Amino acid sequence: MEAKFYQEGDVTVVALSGRLNIEKTPAFRTACLQSLKGKKVVFCMRDLNFVGSTGIQSFFQVIREFNQSKHFTAKVSDLKPDFHRLLSFGGVNDLDICENMAGALLSFQAPASLTIA
Repeated sequence: MEAKFYQEGDVTVVALSGRLNIEKTPAFRTACLQSLKGKKVVFCMRDLNFVGSTGIQSFFQVIREFNQSKHFTAKVSDLKPDFHRLLSFGGVNDLDICENMAGALLSFQAPASLTIA
């Protein structure tokens, strides 16, 4: 698995590619701790390939832990059907999953306030 970090305005995008496997989870966790603390983050999974359910559960557990501890605010975009199915079966429904990158980036914007005269 490879992770490329880049900025889209005030949001850090982590573009993941390659094969997801459990052996990469500790390195992924360390990279997130060092680079993403206190940031708005989108994990783009468009180019990530499914390998096994054990790897994906561990991978998403890292994102869930950070969200719950408020280390950063994360969204997941471009999730392939295989990944989405595994998350549903595994009861992982507390991640903010967006259909695509544009939707994920827009979801960080504060809603416009409405003034009624």
